[in-house]
Amino acid sequence: MSVPLKKVTGSNDFFTEKVKMEQALIDFEKLILEGNSFLESIASSLDLMQALAEEHKSAYFLQRVKKLQVYFHTLSLKKSYNRDDFDPLYHMLDKIKNEDRIEFLDSALKNRISKVARNLTETKSQKSENLKSLANKEIFTAFKIAGVHFLIPKRPHRILKNIPAFKSRITLNQERISLFPGPGFLITEENSILKKNVLLIHSTSTKREGFYFDELLEDWAISKDSIKGLLKDEKGNKKVLGKIRRKGINYHLLKLG
Repeated sequence: MSVPLKKVTGSNDFFTEKVKMEQALIDFEKLILEGNSFLESIASSLDLMQALAEEHKSAYFLQRVKKLQVYFHTLSLKKSYNRDDFDPLYHMLDKIKNEDRIEFLDSALKNRISKVARNLTETKSQKSENLKSLANKEIFTAFKIAGVHFLIPKRPHRILKNIPAFKSRITLNQERISLFPGPGFLITEENSILKKNVLLIHSTSTKREGFYFDELLEDWAISKDSIKGLLKDEKGNKKVLGKIRRKGINYHLLKLG
């Protein structure tokens, strides 16, 4: 059952119980007897009305039902009755108008708005905490090419698709851009893909460079002190600063520029 339909059904049930309770009260007044069955019917209707008001979080109706319960409790404890004893009950029933059933839907809307606002507050708080946690950390872009994992400092970038592999450089808008890892990388690979994607980044304010990749991985956030402790020297390529082992995988840290 959808939420709006459930709210409409709930409001119908509430007023059905109100009518039943009111009729039972009239019958009880006429009989002026112990009327255990009527007392039970009234109490049952009041309990159901309270449960429905609580389920739909309607403070408007819940307040009125609770007053009805107090009046009814006072009435049921008396050993003799007169017409004035019934007046508070009828007065409160008159206040619960059929036209007010929209309050059920309004309450649902208010609750939904409150929930959205609460989620937004929690999201902002979480973002604030995330920013604080990243304050002393450096962000790295991780990528994989031909099964080898690399890390580079995160910079603004764009992706170039279907670039012949593995060239040493390309020319874009009359700018010659160097490419990593360049010619000779996996030259013995059989059935190698002739074209690959390139991550084009701004290594400096005036210079761009590209990195071939097969797959972009999840960014890393790591403090500079941790990098120094984890980084192991590696020789063979002037672009490689060293390697960091994580979850059984070696990531080769590259320098920019």
